[in-house]
Amino acid sequence: MGYLGAVNPLFDAARALVGREDVDRFNGDSSNTSFTLTKSVLYATDVDVWVDNVHQEPRTDYDVAGNVLTFASPPATGSNNIYVNIRGSAYNNYAVVPDGSITVNKLADELRIFVDDQFTANGTGTTFELSQEPLNATTLVVSIDGVFQSPTTNYTLSGTTLEFTAAPHNNAQVSVRHLGFRTTTTTYPPIASNTITTLMLQDNIVTGDKLDLASEYSSTTETANGSGQTFTVTSGYNANSVIVFYNGIALVPVEDYDISGTTLTTTFTPTANSVVSIRYLPI
Repeated sequence: MGYLGAVNPLFDAARALVGREDVDRFNGDSSNTSFTLTKSVLYATDVDVWVDNVHQEPRTDYDVAGNVLTFASPPATGSNNIYVNIRGSAYNNYAVVPDGSITVNKLADELRIFVDDQFTANGTGTTFELSQEPLNATTLVVSIDGVFQSPTTNYTLSGTTLEFTAAPHNNAQVSVRHLGFRTTTTTYPPIASNTITTLMLQDNIVTGDKLDLASEYSSTTETANGSGQTFTVTSGYNANSVIVFYNGIALVPVEDYDISGTTLTTTFTPTANSVVSIRYLPI
């Protein structure tokens, strides 16, 4: 229910000709309980609400979620008889910039790239080193003697290296205009899981430091009983990913033994008390 009190004795919400800054007015219809505010707030106490000039109690008579004001019961029918003063909230600490209001005059000169790299072709070379690394080939405007080139069709890009599919003729003027905006970091689309193939890796680029070799060359040792030819191995290995020793002598994969699942089977029967050692290679 509404409550009486000198919340603001100097301002009459119902009779004021000019409302305060950040105010909303609504028409009650005796049925609607929800009204949309022009600003979002965090708490019901961030707004003052009057119905027919009676101040409403927050969380009892009304509540607010974002920019939706909801009354506990429908306000009576009236013209602009619901008055909401948005007093302040944590959201008011941030300015809302209208769509389409930022012009180029608000951008720092160094923020806009628009670098123009100029080259003179020698008739044989197809690659040209750019002064900056573009995001991708489509963020460049490339021309040869004023004739625009099509990205990926006429040229490709790798880092700062621009490569033409055919060498520009001797003394041709190659112009490369960079488009876009400079940031402190270059953001690329995230790489989806299971999409990196061996072709994407540079030759000899992966070193031992990047490999998990904690279990490298682990091994097990079995003592033969003179009648069995099978031994248990760790799941996930095959004949070529283990080294098997029989009394210290290395056996030949497939020819002397093979693996199926977790079972290693020799093609011969090891003698009793002979030692069969299985060394696992990293996989």
